Amino acid sequence: MRFVSFVFGCCLILSAKAASLNEYQVIGSHNSYKKPLPVSLLAFLDKRAPGMWTKLNYSHPSLTEQLDMGLRQLEIDVVNDPQGGQYHAPETELLLNDTWFNDQQREHLAQPGFKVMHIPHLDMQTHCVLFSTCLTRLVTWSNAHPNHFPITILVNAKETQPDFISRPSPAPFSAQAYKRLDDEIAQLLKHKLVTPDEIRGEFNSLKRAVLTQGWPQLDSLRGKFLFIFDANTHQRAQYVKHAPSLKGRSMFISVPEEWDEAAIFIRNNPRNQLDDIRALVAQGFLVRTRADANLSATTEDMALQKQAAFASGAQFISTDFYAGALLSRQRGHVVSFESPPFVRSHPFLNNNVN
Repeated sequence: MRFVSFVFGCCLILSAKAASLNEYQVIGSHNSYKKPLPVSLLAFLDKRAPGMWTKLNYSHPSLTEQLDMGLRQLEIDVVNDPQGGQYHAPETELLLNDTWFNDQQREHLAQPGFKVMHIPHLDMQTHCVLFSTCLTRLVTWSNAHPNHFPITILVNAKETQPDFISRPSPAPFSAQAYKRLDDEIAQLLKHKLVTPDEIRGEFNSLKRAVLTQGWPQLDSLRGKFLFIFDANTHQRAQYVKHAPSLKGRSMFISVPEEWDEAAIFIRNNPRNQLDDIRALVAQGFLVRTRADANLSATTEDMALQKQAAFASGAQFISTDFYAGALLSRQRGHVVSFESPPFVRSHPFLNNNVN
């Protein structure tokens, strides 16, 4: 809790003010759904696409295990499969005469819907093959821990695959697909979802609401989720086109600072974007950055990026090297705060949060 001073006549009065969401820093995982690559695929990539396997050779425990560990920011990649039948027999799995999925997973992959995977027909091992399954598991965990710190979910919409895959490219995300994606999030999260509409309130733009009234106090957000769409330029334009200030949308989205939809920004290079991140945070925006992005970087370079991420003031810090992660144990490089390891009071906003 922090104290804000008010001057009335001759007297200075201290008024307790609860901390808001932007007054914390949170460590989370990158591509949180991901399982290890099959051994046969590692060997295939070493010959077919040298260097690629080193970028893909990481994994995480299940989403619920990560939440149990204390992580409060996760990332899920989604592929649009409106007709179904595109991913239940991956091209590379057949080529390698391997078995990547059990019968239930293959049945789920065959049906229409949003699928969770990193790279179609290649890096597809995941803790939940359906987006709806991932969301259901998050809600189940949340119901069992109703007072938890708000959880932020970063969503990527995958629309590409490697050139050496001969199967049809992933279906693009149309306006109708985004509507279905938003509806799926809203229907499964229900009252646990913090929407842009809720933050905007009576203001005429989301940006104005954030700059004027700021983010809600933490206690009002406990047990809830915020979703952020990490979109490319084309995806961003489509998502915002028929939803000014993200009206009716389920996800926030990183946009240019001057847009009415500005509220949460993605700035993934804290070493090069340090001043930009600090300026956004100082205005009252939320920012997500990465403590590491290049798995082949030296430990010294990763340490510098981690330090920059912490010092930038970005509220959400994504990593593959959080305390307890497999890569952290393998490399001896750890991204965590002192205690508790994954959520702390913001280092330079004017607060004294308990």
